[in-house]
Amino acid sequence: MNLDFSDCIVPYNKHGVVFLYPDIWQVEEETDGEDVIITVSSTGTCFWTLRIIQTSPAPPQAVESCVTAFQEEYEDAEVEQVNAALAEMPAYSRDVSFFCMELLNTAALRSVRTSDFTLLVWWQATSAELDELRPVLDQMTESVRATALMD
Repeated sequence: MNLDFSDCIVPYNKHGVVFLYPDIWQVEEETDGEDVIITVSSTGTCFWTLRIIQTSPAPPQAVESCVTAFQEEYEDAEVEQVNAALAEMPAYSRDVSFFCMELLNTAALRSVRTSDFTLLVWWQATSAELDELRPVLDQMTESVRATALMD
């Protein structure tokens, strides 16, 4: 059974991006140098992160550095190329499956470069959480827009 979040979806609109998220989830912002990292998390272990990378690396570089980190941390990490979009553009995308504490986890990595920055979305959840939360994670990812491209 999928949870219905339609009554609690609200917009986030800062730092040159806008996206929709459930207002019952926690939003945290942090900076790493010039980059802004926005993380939206549920009550479980599931989270969704948008990193706004000011140095504008190529999307394959942004995603593959994450993939390498997963492969170094989890020897059983399996990587799958997927077709996806981000900010209404075709995204460089990978899904990574791995076991952590005997639970199967999936991480989705999506990246595009705009005229102002590179966007990297990374969401992660256990297989049990994905049964209910994948639709909202996908909806959040699909709702991302770079406001400079909206004018």
